[in-house]
Amino acid sequence: MLQTTSAPLRATTTSPRISWLALVCAALVSCSAQITEPDEADGTSGGNGPGPGPGGGGEQNVPGAGNGPGPGAGNGTGAGPSSGGRGGTNGTAGAPNNNNGGASPGSGGSSAGNGSGGSVVTSPIPPSALPAEKSCTSNSPGPRALRRLTAGEFKASIIDLFGGDAAAPVGEVFNDQKVLGFSVDSATLQVQGLNADQLMNSAEAVAKWAVGSKLSQIATCQTKDTNCAKTLIKSFGRKAFRVTLADDDARITAYSNLFMAEESFAAGAEAVVAAMLQSPNFLYRTELGAKGASGATITLTPFEVASSLSYLLTGSGPDATLLDAADQVSRGSMMMTAMIDQQANRLLALPAAQNAVMNFMSGWLGLDKLTVAVKDANVFDFPEAVRTDMATEQRTFLLDIFNSSGNVGSLFSANYSFVNKNLAQYYGLDANAFGNTFQKVTYTSNRDGGLLGLGGILTGYAKSDMSSPTQRGHLVRTRLMCQDVPPPPAGLDTKFTPTGTARTTRQKYEQEHAAKTRGECYGCHELMDPIGFAFEHYDAFGRYRAQDAGENVDDSAVVYAANAKDGNVNVAGVKGLSTYLSTNDDVKRCMVRYWSYYAYGSPSWQQDACTYNSINQEATQNSYALKSVLMGIIHAARFTARTQD
Repeated sequence: MLQTTSAPLRATTTSPRISWLALVCAALVSCSAQITEPDEADGTSGGNGPGPGPGGGGEQNVPGAGNGPGPGAGNGTGAGPSSGGRGGTNGTAGAPNNNNGGASPGSGGSSAGNGSGGSVVTSPIPPSALPAEKSCTSNSPGPRALRRLTAGEFKASIIDLFGGDAAAPVGEVFNDQKVLGFSVDSATLQVQGLNADQLMNSAEAVAKWAVGSKLSQIATCQTKDTNCAKTLIKSFGRKAFRVTLADDDARITAYSNLFMAEESFAAGAEAVVAAMLQSPNFLYRTELGAKGASGATITLTPFEVASSLSYLLTGSGPDATLLDAADQVSRGSMMMTAMIDQQANRLLALPAAQNAVMNFMSGWLGLDKLTVAVKDANVFDFPEAVRTDMATEQRTFLLDIFNSSGNVGSLFSANYSFVNKNLAQYYGLDANAFGNTFQKVTYTSNRDGGLLGLGGILTGYAKSDMSSPTQRGHLVRTRLMCQDVPPPPAGLDTKFTPTGTARTTRQKYEQEHAAKTRGECYGCHELMDPIGFAFEHYDAFGRYRAQDAGENVDDSAVVYAANAKDGNVNVAGVKGLSTYLSTNDDVKRCMVRYWSYYAYGSPSWQQDACTYNSINQEATQNSYALKSVLMGIIHAARFTARTQD
């Protein structure tokens, strides 16, 4: 069965505005149409509906096919398509399995009538940790998929449709759930609830703005006739749908009918743009292969690969150069591998690629914790300017490693960072040696370089008033070594209440979580706290300290049960911990797992170890340079192929 997201929600209004279902009908292509290839309906009888349990149904008096999406309609009970009933008018909303319609009006048209009710299917529970790799037996690249654009991709794509003009009035349509630190999980990216109406409002606002101020970018002609309509639809459709539309593409006729139904060229253009911005062809990234493709392994289309490449490396849709390259591959004048390598190198040189790399780093390392961390002003009044500078330090350091061909080990072994005058003064350095711009500084004492010495990491992974060996140890164990630490049992009192005799943070944690006092806690905290003690030279605000509560800091630490080979590993301070992690194979494979999740939108699939092994092999040949990990993801079979479902 296909690995898909839920279908787009149907329109929930019968206003004169273009409804969601009419848009799908006008497009003549829905998500399910690309999967199940249903027969074209007549506009009153439904085809097959996409997503979990929806039913198809054509809206009356709109051109084209049925295929109206809507959760709960039809007879579907799983993630695949289901058969819908005939569309009608004057229908009433029906409960699941109620023959009066779907879960809400619109399952068989703008109002539902006589459609079979379907079972309500909920999304799978998102994972709380990366699942174990599934063994590789046949070099399988994994299943086909549909992926809704994330909120960030949605906004960036619309802005780039109009020359990168950030003035485009893109509404806040999606509020994506974070899973494992990222908002990319294809199982949670759905169009539901209020999204449909918000999507309509946003699309109409953008279309009106675009016709009013960007008309020359949208169309090369401005006459209200079918030839000009076709030119407009093919030009804007290529950018919005991320594929070159053939002259006989059925969508051209449907959108042309929509265009010609308006009274003027401007109104027709506005209707087409608004419709396309609500189409599944814009909202979803397909990883399905060509229509009618058969065989055990299916090659993705050049345009699907181009979209995956662009969204991974720039966070937005493919530009004209990349689409031109995809055209060449389609015509057979360029190999897919050549397009991937040439365009990847070009895209990585763009400023947008730096943001995409940081989007991954932020999700992997939880860099946003710095932004949201609440600090107790009674302990120390943490300057907002310092928080901002710490964020810049993180970005500058990580991108320096990436752009200088640094490897995974360099993240930890680096003895330097980047600071400006303000941050240097905060860190206790000679501020006179720095200006307002960030510059490289090599640490020799009283501060550690590298990832684990970044002020943003130390501040984000801490309590409001004191350092947190648990949080810092959890970062190392779960995000850097990919070793799961289970959550505390339900009903367990997790309030931190150390005894009054403890003075230092280390003493408080040792007493609170000691086996003799809180045995039920110790099994898990043993995996975190002893690692976190390595950070004890840094307080809750990222400042270096020689003493804590008047006593010399003890930063000796232990990585208990590091792995089957190393067992318990003793380290001294951040430097010792960083040295160990810089050569740890678990850390390398862990980064590959998280970056793969960010790229592919799924934490697990059958035989996923085939993909990870391929990436690790390429990365190993290049000493695990960060860029080689990213290129390994792009070169893996999963990037260009899928198994038949």
